[in-house]
Amino acid sequence: MKPSFCLSLVSVVLYSVPTVADELFYDDFNSGLSNWIAYGNTSTNDTVVIDGLSAYLKETGSIERVINVSGYSDINVDYVLAARLLESADYCIAEYSTDDGNSYTQMSALTNGQDGGDFYPSSITIPSSNSLTLRFRAQTGGADHCYVENVSVTATANSGGETPSIVVTEQANFGDQVIDSQTQKRISVANSGMQSLTINSAQVSGADYVLVNNSCDGVTLDNNTSCDVTVQFEPTTSGLKTATLTLDSNDPQNSTAQVTLSGYGVEDNSGEYTENYQPLTGSGNVSRNQLSYSELNSSNAVSYLATTQAFALPSEAAQPEHNFEGTLTLIAPESAGIGQFTEHRDTFRYTGNGDDPRKHIPDFSFSFVQSGTHLIPVERGINLGSHPYWEYILEPGRVWKENSDNGSSRAAIPFSLIQKNSNCVHNGLMMFTFDNQSVSQVAYQIASETCLYYQFDMWGSVAATYTPHIVADSLALKQAHQAYERSKIETRALSELVSDYPSIGLNLANIGSGVTPEHMTAYGVFFNGVHYRAECSTRQGVHPYCDRLRMPSYSTAKTAFAGTVSMRLEAMYPGYMNTDLTSLVPETANDPEGDWQDVTPNHALDMATGNYRLSSSSMSDEGSTANDTGFFLVLGHQDKLDYSISRYPRKSVPGSLFIYHTTDTYIATVAAQNFTKSQLGSRFDVFNDVLVADIWSPLGIDEGSKDTRRTYDSEGMPFGGFGLTFLSDDIVKLSKFTSIDRGAVNGQQLLDPAELAIALFEDPTSSPLPTTITNKYYANSMWGKSVTVDSGCDVMIPFMSGYGGIQFVMLPNGVIYYYVSDNDEFNWDTTAIELGKLAPYCH
Repeated sequence: MKPSFCLSLVSVVLYSVPTVADELFYDDFNSGLSNWIAYGNTSTNDTVVIDGLSAYLKETGSIERVINVSGYSDINVDYVLAARLLESADYCIAEYSTDDGNSYTQMSALTNGQDGGDFYPSSITIPSSNSLTLRFRAQTGGADHCYVENVSVTATANSGGETPSIVVTEQANFGDQVIDSQTQKRISVANSGMQSLTINSAQVSGADYVLVNNSCDGVTLDNNTSCDVTVQFEPTTSGLKTATLTLDSNDPQNSTAQVTLSGYGVEDNSGEYTENYQPLTGSGNVSRNQLSYSELNSSNAVSYLATTQAFALPSEAAQPEHNFEGTLTLIAPESAGIGQFTEHRDTFRYTGNGDDPRKHIPDFSFSFVQSGTHLIPVERGINLGSHPYWEYILEPGRVWKENSDNGSSRAAIPFSLIQKNSNCVHNGLMMFTFDNQSVSQVAYQIASETCLYYQFDMWGSVAATYTPHIVADSLALKQAHQAYERSKIETRALSELVSDYPSIGLNLANIGSGVTPEHMTAYGVFFNGVHYRAECSTRQGVHPYCDRLRMPSYSTAKTAFAGTVSMRLEAMYPGYMNTDLTSLVPETANDPEGDWQDVTPNHALDMATGNYRLSSSSMSDEGSTANDTGFFLVLGHQDKLDYSISRYPRKSVPGSLFIYHTTDTYIATVAAQNFTKSQLGSRFDVFNDVLVADIWSPLGIDEGSKDTRRTYDSEGMPFGGFGLTFLSDDIVKLSKFTSIDRGAVNGQQLLDPAELAIALFEDPTSSPLPTTITNKYYANSMWGKSVTVDSGCDVMIPFMSGYGGIQFVMLPNGVIYYYVSDNDEFNWDTTAIELGKLAPYCH
């Protein structure tokens, strides 16, 4: 049944428009989103509609449309919004811009209490301008929904216009396009003036775009007539591609009209796609004494902590007989598992003996698609929600059949809880049985984590519902999943490093020996194209899906995000890293003390801004209580930025002294974000459109990793200095890209070579900054350790470092060693010596 249509008397009055108005734009979305530029989690929906289809937005999804309104007045925008399952911090927002998207004015918003699926109409008069940008966006969690229908723009043509007036869209988005393939867009050029408009020329500047049809050159257009140009987009490499279409004419107000062309080059994910992905050939005869069919389908909750192998894909697993596509919803998980929680470490005394929201998993309502024997969550990355402490990250799982499951199929899903506004990750597993219409209880448990200060077990089961439905873009989701699986670096057991290199006398006990075993989440070695990974241990046995074990970045993000994206911007726009911060971050220019004069992004990345309080230790400022309450615990961008700018007074010359400040990295990230918007446009984002589009997607980074912690406000500023999550394959790819591949992907140099050489401590003309930690240095967001190796030579080893015990070490012999742990242990000297047997450090 379609939702009711809420229409008040006031709305009826607002809907009245002058009879002489022209309709400049109308979209009911029944033909999809082709008339809009879409960002993030967007699609169409056929259930919450007025008629046909509606635009469907969630998380930070948005759609934009630019409309030329020059020569018109009495501009009226009409639309209807609906929402479902919004919480107090969730909104569905409609807004407009008259300055090409540099700033927006809100027209209306729906929030909690307006989320029953009813449509709310709105009508608003816009001030006269030459251009109008409409934007509808979601600011929600992963289980909350926004819908848009029947958008129209009407206006009254101005009388007496005696000059020609060119009318052309200000932007054309070509979307994702497979590398070395072509797509075309026809762009219409019209004359809304009373005198004839002469188009002198139409030209495209920029690579990857070309004019293939031009009926406008030399053409004279009378009033209300038009011509067309056709632009072809053919990307040759991956990433964001932009260009400009310029139209020279005799319009006295706009003689060189410009159209911004944008699109993304993407790898071809379809060539090796198979519908029945990784079929199973087992007999189905599985001996099971935990999480049996009868337990999962009982009215009694699971009350024990199972071994991890109960969630594993059995060796005799058979091909599933059902296809899961739709939404899985847990019923009242906040009341499940009471008393089934064991603390192992609670430094800040989060939980006591009584019940607490931290002891329960959050609300869960997420969609999945099945590709053969793989179950793929639609909502990847950090799923914001209403729980006060936890947010989900979902991973692809597996589906199979066991003969004892009464004809049902069985699924297991790895998941994680990430602490709200923080980076601790607690790893879990879910399991259930299902058929084409229904699902059993969902058993869940958490028995491992990467978190220095909060470690626990949580387990139980909860009733659930399965709502089968066709998932929009399901084929693309399946193709992307399979493409990632194919892109993974060849992985072998760590023990095979010995058998692959039998003559060098490797002692495996020395690899990873610097970390207490029960606090090691994952570790591994990359050498000669192979990723050798140890088993991922938990308190309940070996994790059955180690390749899908989600781990926090903490401060490795300073290198992997802030430093890397800055070097990317330097390659794109030489001189960026040495630009004054006061021209990039206006708040620094307004600092009353003038502490940010002569400070650059390079200084901020070096944590050598000259602004600090304590210098007895490089880490003294970072550990203060004021830093926690003023920066780390606050939710909004402006509060974080104001603290970062005002906290530390000028005490030394910028570039002369290293004092560790995550706040400096935040300022560098804000600078990169502002600069990206100034160069590419206000709708672009330094994380999504530079780091991910240009580097991470071509590298084959996992879809769930292409997300970052952001401030909890409309700004959504990426943290920069922490807040990423990785799989082990991501860690190897990112470390290899930075060191072995020298910032190049598929032969294309993406990072500025000079700045990367400084980060890798290879530039003899740029001395790294010493720290108060023995033999450790810092440059361009990279740590370095000076080591004298057995052969007697000195080497500088670059590495990324993260809170609690996270190290990505790029050894100078082409070996990468990484570990993720949570006992505050940062010791890999013995491992480095052992891995020197694989190849010499000095030549």
